[in-house]
Amino acid sequence: MKRTILLIGLFILSGCDLRKREIEMDKKMSELRQKEQELNLREQSLQLREDRLNEKQKILDSANRMMNDSIVKEYPYIPGTWLVEMECTETNCPGSAVGDISNEQWEFKFQDNHVIVSATRNNNLVRVYIGDFNDGSLSLAEQLDSSVSPGKILVSLQPKNAKEMQGRREITKEDGCRILYSLRLKKKR
Repeated sequence: MKRTILLIGLFILSGCDLRKREIEMDKKMSELRQKEQELNLREQSLQLREDRLNEKQKILDSANRMMNDSIVKEYPYIPGTWLVEMECTETNCPGSAVGDISNEQWEFKFQDNHVIVSATRNNNLVRVYIGDFNDGSLSLAEQLDSSVSPGKILVSLQPKNAKEMQGRREITKEDGCRILYSLRLKKKR
């Protein structure tokens, strides 16, 4: 009888132990489901953020295209070939004199929200400028080739009408000397 009571006690204890394990397993499963739901919520939150960032990027890209389109709409006559007469108005560089006149042909085009100008003399490309419109004025800077000695060329142009522009070109050489030109541009085609 003692044995039977002992076996029944062990059976009851083992049954209780199984029930305890079941409860613990249910609790762990519940915790795992909760963590899975939290991860899903975080993933959804991150996806929403990514979608918002993508939407903002699309808006910025659209605004950039509109800005470029507005430049094209405001200055539709700029692209094309312009004949450029440059007259030296001020200099402290050797080999340059006030009154010197130089002629070039500049090809204007719009590209990626910028104005690109290819300058040629005697059918040879001599330099490329890149720039932007600011308050009705076109500011250009020479695109330098790394093999060329340091110095810089800045151009400022104001369109007068669809066939004429005027402005100035400033050359600062490596030794610090400077040449200023008065520019007159006439549309060729």
